[in-house]
Amino acid sequence: MQEYDFLLMYEHKVRELDNLCLLKYELDKRGYRTKILYENDYELVKSHTPVYKTKVLVVGYCYTGSSIKDYASYRIKFDKVINLQWEQVTTNEQEKDSGSFRNLSGLAKEIVHISWGEKNQKRLIEKAGVAEKNVKVTGNITMDLLRPEFRGFYASREEICRRYGLPTEKKLCLFIAGFKYVEASAEEKRATIARFGEGRRHYLEVAEKEQLTILQWFRQFLDETQDYVIVYRPHPGDASPRAEKLAQEYENFRVISELSVKQWIAVSDLVYAWNSTAILEAFFAGKNPIYLCPYQIPEDQDHPLLMEMNKVKDYETFKGTISGELPDIGLTKKMVNPFYLVDEERASYLKIADAFEEVYRDAGYAFGRRQRREYRRLYSVRERIVITFMRMTFLYRIYGWALVNIPLPFIRKRREWLESYQDKEFRKWKKMNLIEAETDGEVDAVIQKIKGLVEGGGRKNGNR
Repeated sequence: MQEYDFLLMYEHKVRELDNLCLLKYELDKRGYRTKILYENDYELVKSHTPVYKTKVLVVGYCYTGSSIKDYASYRIKFDKVINLQWEQVTTNEQEKDSGSFRNLSGLAKEIVHISWGEKNQKRLIEKAGVAEKNVKVTGNITMDLLRPEFRGFYASREEICRRYGLPTEKKLCLFIAGFKYVEASAEEKRATIARFGEGRRHYLEVAEKEQLTILQWFRQFLDETQDYVIVYRPHPGDASPRAEKLAQEYENFRVISELSVKQWIAVSDLVYAWNSTAILEAFFAGKNPIYLCPYQIPEDQDHPLLMEMNKVKDYETFKGTISGELPDIGLTKKMVNPFYLVDEERASYLKIADAFEEVYRDAGYAFGRRQRREYRRLYSVRERIVITFMRMTFLYRIYGWALVNIPLPFIRKRREWLESYQDKEFRKWKKMNLIEAETDGEVDAVIQKIKGLVEGGGRKNGNR
């Protein structure tokens, strides 16, 4: 079993990996044993016994005790849990509703949460009932690599254009699409409505109209000019068949899910978005992000910060932005600060590392008997029996041998069912790993780049 001080787990590589590398760099420098791991890592998923033991399990989301189970299952042993909480800007409805899943339940209330600003801290304490000592306000690590000292971290425009076959002589327009679940299956939509409430049904209806209209704007614009390339950036993990269809018709319209959104922001001439907090990353990057929003988003489903932005609601105004008629974004740093604490003197990753050290050293943050008992109850009796059996390695090997060598009909049926199930499940996990799992040396390469910038004092790279 591999042992670590901090096991840093992630769900979406393009959203989280660079940030975790920054954190790992700092923790390693302070002498801790760390590892970055995809939550559905293939070797982890197929293991029958515990693979890792860590003092602190670091997760990307945690709304219930089951969220911890999603990350750790029975394959990771841990003492303490920290939630980096990658999604912190809630809707107006979630802000007001203490019963919203975003306001936590069960064990999620008892772990440590990293908060980007005072707004989220207040919600977690007052609405979710999290103890004040369990909410650490640090600022937003996702903004750190946009700081002056990290200038040079992102690849240049020329490198990106060469990698994806984009013409360097044309202006690059980035569209950050926040259309999560808009093109999902009926079953997935029902599940998200059940989770978020009936208000989400109206939201999805409006979001679909928004997407269709914005894609039509792009089609019309591409028919009128050949001097621009539009890169459509889907929401992480979501398919975008409508945009893919448009990309098949126009060579200067591309759908690209790879790389972090900040990398694309860094090299784009113009940044557009629909209902995505990534637009705030463009704001901090010194761009003039433009919010395309032809229809009114239901107020209860809107974000308290994004709803303050000025929006482009018609094609002619959209076309004007490309020729330089840029609207006032409608936001100021004073408005953003309660959500994304801005500290020009000290980067957020250093404050997060400080918080991690505090949690690591203080035994009071560890799960006690009650919490561990509650965590075990997340597993059904049947699951616990199966897990116990699989951990009895000798007996489990005998079971595997019997499935293969004893020619009884009921054993043969069991073997066939098991092989079919494993083939289906393992095929799914392998496919996901091809997309999300880090490749050999990827983390080391990112950390070496970070190290060179931090210890070398940064350098210029010509990104515009």
